[in-house]
Amino acid sequence: MKHETFGDRLFGTVNTVFLTLIAFIVIYPLIFVLIASLSEPAEVLNGEVWLYPKGVHFHAYERILEQDEVMNGYWNTIVYTVTGTAVNIVMTVLAAYPLSRGRFAGKGVITAFMVFTMFFSGGLIPTYLLVKQLGMVDTIWAMIIPGAVSVYNIIIMRTFFQTGIPKEVQEVAHMDGCNDFQLLRIIVLCRCRCRLSRS
Repeated sequence: MKHETFGDRLFGTVNTVFLTLIAFIVIYPLIFVLIASLSEPAEVLNGEVWLYPKGVHFHAYERILEQDEVMNGYWNTIVYTVTGTAVNIVMTVLAAYPLSRGRFAGKGVITAFMVFTMFFSGGLIPTYLLVKQLGMVDTIWAMIIPGAVSVYNIIIMRTFFQTGIPKEVQEVAHMDGCNDFQLLRIIVLCRCRCRLSRS
């Protein structure tokens, strides 16, 4: 076991104190918001609340939960997250699988076009104009469709399909009469699920 010198112990102590101070500076505002939400507003405005709530009550939370906009916001967040994730996964799989096939003509050109969009995009205004022309303003699809495809995820999944599934297995499946959709559903996705469950 290596013997710690005085300098090592001093460095460790200074590091611990410094990082504890930084952690307190970062965490305290969050704690203060929680404390202030449970305290009387007058005492918060007078600066009397610091480390613990005074005049504990839950009026603020009751007022928030009475607002329909807050609950609608939470519901929209859940719907957008679940629907957007499902659409993104389906689109990513359907784009990555053909690009991982050696016999797919033009996959290099298509991949190059897709990678180009990672470095150069139209920006916010052209995206809004496109959404407006498609009639998706003030609809759920305005949040889901523009982010339905991630080129980065497609490239990662394409690489996994190319390296994670033995070509021999796919060739045998084709010889047994599997088409590409059956191969994707039965061989590729099932193997991915098995590997994820083992990990």
